[in-house]
Amino acid sequence: MTAPTTPAAEALPHQGPAAGTTPLIIRVHGTPAGQGRVSFFGKGRAVHSNHKKLMPWRAAITDAARRELAYAFPADAARLVDGQPVPILLGAIAAEITVTVPKPKSAPKRLTSWPITRTSHDIDHHARAVLDALTHAQVWKDDAQVVEMTIRKVYPGEGIDALDRPGALIRIWPIPTEAVGR
Repeated sequence: MTAPTTPAAEALPHQGPAAGTTPLIIRVHGTPAGQGRVSFFGKGRAVHSNHKKLMPWRAAITDAARRELAYAFPADAARLVDGQPVPILLGAIAAEITVTVPKPKSAPKRLTSWPITRTSHDIDHHARAVLDALTHAQVWKDDAQVVEMTIRKVYPGEGIDALDRPGALIRIWPIPTEAVGR
């Protein structure tokens, strides 16, 4: 006897890259900054609350992504349409992001601990900074294409995918249409 098939059972969550799909892996070093609130000054002028830390971090992600795209997709990375770079990934995308933040001197040295202080930024702010930088790098047309995401925040050398110094390890891959269970 087989279990009844329900819509929820058919549409199982996607887990990792599909067979034969290699994720695009971007490793970037620098001091991570979360993308906090935006202050608006009228006439289209807006500034992020931590602009001085955020902009270098986003630039580092953009540069690392463009280098990786040029290596992974040499023919596509050079394509321009109307003078604008063509986004490499189209359709639904999954992302896995590990942000390695600096460990404060007050944190335990011999124990694995978690970055849960206000100075480590909210995890969703880190996600927004990374996704917006990847949009700027033309990895995809818009970060709305990311339909599945795992993000973690760790200290150097501690936890899954932690780098040896502050930065981020980003894996992205397209989700094939057949992976949604239809």
